[in-house]
Amino acid sequence: MSVLEYIILAFALAFPVMATVRGCALKHHIRLTRGLAVSALLATVHVAFILMGISVANLLRFDMPEYDNLVYLGLLIVVALRLFYAAFRKQDRELPAYDISRWGTVLLLGIATAVNTLLVGLGLGFRFSLHAELWKLSVPLFVVLFLLCYWGIMLGRRNKPMRERRWLLIAVLFLLIFAVKGAFFS
Repeated sequence: MSVLEYIILAFALAFPVMATVRGCALKHHIRLTRGLAVSALLATVHVAFILMGISVANLLRFDMPEYDNLVYLGLLIVVALRLFYAAFRKQDRELPAYDISRWGTVLLLGIATAVNTLLVGLGLGFRFSLHAELWKLSVPLFVVLFLLCYWGIMLGRRNKPMRERRWLLIAVLFLLIFAVKGAFFS
């Protein structure tokens, strides 16, 4: 896969995290310098989870491209459906906001938001080797997640509105494009 495709995947995984971090920064204001560290920690956790998913799936794959492509496509569709259902949940209830001024909470928030990233990593591991895709995947994912998490913190601090449904649907679209292109056109 090319770096451009991994950038599209990074945006698909970063938009839901940006919305979550914005909600947290809206309730619990932090300084922007601390926001840099929070964003770096969240991005590091996500990169670790996707690499862990790829390494586990490298052990589990069938080494038959027909079946490996189906598992890859199935896992990415599961993540897309999770994001799609999150986009259409009831708008009248308030989103949970976590205190991101505490490092333990930030680490647990990173782990909780990295479940989708882990599933995508499992899907990618059925198609690609970890050693072949390590840097092409991890660098764009870290950079995009870092920038969008920090942007979410800035939006939350300024109490700027964000159309979360729109961002989640864009993430679903990017993820489906990545999944279909990877499964059928490579």
